[in-house]
Amino acid sequence: MYRDLAEATEALKEKGFDHTFELGKNCITCKTLDTEYGADKLTIKETHEFDQGTDPASEATLYAIEADSGIKGTLIISYGKYVDPDKAKLIDKLLSSI
Repeated sequence: MYRDLAEATEALKEKGFDHTFELGKNCITCKTLDTEYGADKLTIKETHEFDQGTDPASEATLYAIEADSGIKGTLIISYGKYVDPDKAKLIDKLLSSI
């Protein structure tokens, strides 16, 4: 659907997913709003996977997410052998909402 991560991110912004979420230690944060969310307070609306080549570290997934408060944003998760185990658990909790 989208050629690359940048195109997908811009298209989602046009759909109202204009905040940026980040993985915290035990939560997902939106630094712009200075807000933390538990995975149970977020719903994944769209998922887009990108693989930029043969290097496994270049794999990423873009999630369009809506908080139970109505805030919409994106979360980009890069995969590879260096993923923090605590963050991996948080990702698993978020994915259970699909």
